[in-house]
Amino acid sequence: MVFMGKAEGAEVDTATKMVHTSLFSGGVGFVLGSTRGMLGESRVEHSTSWRNASAVSWQMAARESALFAVVGATFVGGSAIAESVRGKDDTVNRMIGACAGGAVVGARKASAFTAIMACPAFAFVALAADMSDNRLRPPKAVNQKNHPDLQWNKEA
Repeated sequence: MVFMGKAEGAEVDTATKMVHTSLFSGGVGFVLGSTRGMLGESRVEHSTSWRNASAVSWQMAARESALFAVVGATFVGGSAIAESVRGKDDTVNRMIGACAGGAVVGARKASAFTAIMACPAFAFVALAADMSDNRLRPPKAVNQKNHPDLQWNKEA
């Protein structure tokens, strides 16, 4: 598997994974939050001026960005802690990390019910992603043909 430009077999430490995951998921949260704000969340009334609507959109983008970044970092940290405690790297560790991320969503919403529902939902997504065994991407031969300039597609 390639992680942030590192070839398969190259070791990436947990702190680097947490930073990269936080930045990526924070960016996704920013895009989703700003989109929600622009499309008119319930707090933005039709009579609200564009300036106020824009401010609400930026606030939503910032909140969603922070939440996604923290959930991503919690997922990586929880997976790493589970791996160190259990002594092996497998799907269960990523499910534990995903469950921890779901608990963060529940804490952000200040709702135990949300945490209880998000934990197994996030764990199921982690399980489904691991079970796909990278089949959601094209095979390596197709990737090398279409993108020969990428460093991980070059033959060693």
